[in-house]
Amino acid sequence: MKQAVIYARVSTKEQEKEGYSIPAQLALLQDYAQRNNMTIMQTYTEAETAKKAGRVAFTQMRLRKKPHWAC
Repeated sequence: MKQAVIYARVSTKEQEKEGYSIPAQLALLQDYAQRNNMTIMQTYTEAETAKKAGRVAFTQMRLRKKPHWAC
């Protein structure tokens, strides 16, 4: 079985408070992983704009040790 991580993000704190899209993103990505026989090794979420550097969850995901990931 392939291994993958999930990263879901909204751009603003207001979107996060309103429950705008992180749960929807996670549901779609988890469904995709299941349909493609992928094991989700870790899930990362955050409410940060992509316009600035220093997104904590994104950086953690990038620095994670990569065994043999599918994506």
